[in-house]
Amino acid sequence: MLRDRQPMRADITPPASPRPDAVHLRARRSPRLIALGILAIVLGALGAAMLYSLNTNLINVVVMTRDVVRGDVIAVTDLAVAEIPASLQINTSASSELETMIGQSALTDLPAGSFPLDRHFGEEPVAKGRSLIGIRLSAGRLPAAPLPPGTRVQLISLAEGDDMVVDALMASSPVLLDDGSGYLLDVTVVSDVSADVASLAATDQLVLISVGDG
Repeated sequence: MLRDRQPMRADITPPASPRPDAVHLRARRSPRLIALGILAIVLGALGAAMLYSLNTNLINVVVMTRDVVRGDVIAVTDLAVAEIPASLQINTSASSELETMIGQSALTDLPAGSFPLDRHFGEEPVAKGRSLIGIRLSAGRLPAAPLPPGTRVQLISLAEGDDMVVDALMASSPVLLDDGSGYLLDVTVVSDVSADVASLAATDQLVLISVGDG
C-alpha cells in the first residue's frame, strides 16, 4: 500500500524589485540665497553705472607733481594737468590757471598729488625793520640738512678781523646751482646789517649755520 506523498514545500523568496541606478532628488531652493543673488546683481549693475558716469564726466585740473615747501618758487615742472571726475566734492583750479601759478612763491607746503589753489601762492611781505637779501653760498658753507623757509639761521663773516654774526631767517630753500659749485637762497635780516651781509655775500665771505628755536 502506497502512502500518499505530500507535496514538498519549498521556501521560495520572491525576487526583489530592481533598484534604480540613481535616485533623483529635487533640490530645495533657499529664498534667502535667491534674495542675496538678486541683491548682488543689482549692486553690481549700480556700481558699473556709477563708474561709467564718473569716467565719462571728467574735468582738467592743476595738480602738484612734487613736494613744494613754503617759500619755494613754483617751476613748470612742479605742476601738471590731471583728469578727475567732476562729481568729486573738492576745491581745484582749472587747467587754464596753470600758467598764472608758475613763478609765484608758495605760501604753504604743497605735497605731490595735491590740488593747488590761488590762495596758496603769492609774495610774503617782509616785516617792518627787516630786509630780504638773496645770497650765494659756496658748497660746504651751509648745512646739508633741509632748510625750509622760516628756519632760524646765523650768517657768520669769514673776513679777516671781522667777527660779525647775524641772526637771520630763511625766506626760501637753497637751490643748487647748475654747475654744483654753490647754492642760491633768500634770507631776511634786520635792515641795519643788510648792507654788510650783502657785501660779504658778494665776496663769498659768509658761512651759514642752523640754530635751534630754544
